[in-house]
Amino acid sequence: MRERAWSHVRYGLGRLLQVTGLVVTLVAATAFFGTPSTMAMLRMMLVGVLIFVPGWLLTRRHPGRR
Repeated sequence: MRERAWSHVRYGLGRLLQVTGLVVTLVAATAFFGTPSTMAMLRMMLVGVLIFVPGWLLTRRHPGRR
């Protein structure tokens, strides 16, 4: 039973990281659109991707599916 609970916690954390990474990337794209600070936008988008990827890796296996 504990193992199943931890798998749900891991899945929820992964989804949270995915959503956070997507929001950071979206904010970077909208906040820096049309400004000369392209490097700042790319850095912020990279941070969003680096947050998203571990979340995606954590959620590859849904705990309710076999």
